[in-house]
Amino acid sequence: MDGGPVEGTDNYLVYTRWRDEASFQAWMEGPMKAAHQGGGSGDGGERPKPAASGSTVWSFEVVQQAGPVGS
Repeated sequence: MDGGPVEGTDNYLVYTRWRDEASFQAWMEGPMKAAHQGGGSGDGGERPKPAASGSTVWSFEVVQQAGPVGS
């Protein structure tokens, strides 16, 4: 599924789903933590610019769910 903002906003939402809590915790302690600590190679080179400069966590309740259309 791919899409972009409509109705005059430039905010994008990213939906991420993990297989289980252990997978989420592994991501939190590994790739996410490294990305947000500003790691880098330590060679003094310039770090790449981030794709985003902030984030907001929203919680949702599923009120309707649909499976794939067709078979």
